[in-house]
Amino acid sequence: MNMLGNTFPQLESALIAREKVQGVLTSNIANADTPNFHTDKRSFADFLAERQTGHNDVRTTHPMHIRETDSSHLSVSILDSSPTASMDGNNVDMQKEMARMSENQLMYEMTMGLLKGKLSGLANTIKEASR
Repeated sequence: MNMLGNTFPQLESALIAREKVQGVLTSNIANADTPNFHTDKRSFADFLAERQTGHNDVRTTHPMHIRETDSSHLSVSILDSSPTASMDGNNVDMQKEMARMSENQLMYEMTMGLLKGKLSGLANTIKEASR
């Protein structure tokens, strides 16, 4: 019987996915002035699904092996080529990216709070059991 359940692995996956989203958003913002740069639209759901299905760590055992790829979990709209692109072909909307970054930060902090609460509850259980 697993005393901890699957809560900790789920929270770990959520935190890792939030961290990857933060990387995507910082890359978008950093490239706001790069000509022909298209916004990376990968979301938390994309990274979480990748983490849960195990597609994030595919390796071959020999350089001549052909890797099996399953791109069905990827969305075609990862790169947004919306008509709002500027004259240089860049389509980064700083306001949208900053809003997405703020939301991601809040959700990361909430997830971390949940993890801290679970650990605190576990610590209290251990403390009470030792009395």
